Amino acid sequence: MEDSDKFRQLCEDLERTSRKQHVKWGKANKKNRLVYLRTVVSDVRFSDILLFSYVFRKPKDYVRATVRSIDLAVANLHAFNSLVSVYIDGLVRTQYKEYQVRLRKLGCHVGKVRGRKDESEPLIRLADAVAGATRDLLEYKNDELKEIFSSAIKQGVLVGWRNSIYPEPPGPRPTVYM
Repeated sequence: MEDSDKFRQLCEDLERTSRKQHVKWGKANKKNRLVYLRTVVSDVRFSDILLFSYVFRKPKDYVRATVRSIDLAVANLHAFNSLVSVYIDGLVRTQYKEYQVRLRKLGCHVGKVRGRKDESEPLIRLADAVAGATRDLLEYKNDELKEIFSSAIKQGVLVGWRNSIYPEPPGPRPTVYM
C-alpha cells in the first residue's frame, strides 16, 4: 500500500473492531487476536500488503538475526533497486547506524533504519501479531492459527513461512513487515 498513513489508520481501525486494541499479541485476548489476524489475511483492504515470517532456531546474535530477516524480506520483494525504509520494534538511536551498515553490506538499498515502540506504531503491532502467531503455532500446534496461516500462504499474503530454516540461524521472532 503506497499511502502508509492510510494503512496505519486501517490497522488501528481493525485493532478497534477486532477488540484487540493497542496491545501486543501476547497480552491481547485470544479470541480478539485471532479475529484481528484472520481479518488481516482475508480483508480485501489488506490485499496490498505482504507479511514476512522467518523462523530461526537458537539464535546467538539478535542483530544478525534481524538483519538476515530483513535481507530475506527485501529479496522476496525483489526490491533490490528500491530504497527501503526499515522500522524495528524497540531499536534505540545508537543502533540505527549498525543495522544500516550491516544491511548495506548485504546489498540492501536502505534509506533509513529507525526504531519504533509498539505502543505508538500500528505497523509494529501488526509485525508483533505475526511474530506472536508464528511462535504460538510452532509451540502449541493451534488449529485455528494453522488455518489462518494456510489461507495467508495460499493468498500470497504470508511469505517465508515454508522456507524458514536457513543455515545461519539469526534471531528470536525475526518477523519483518515491509
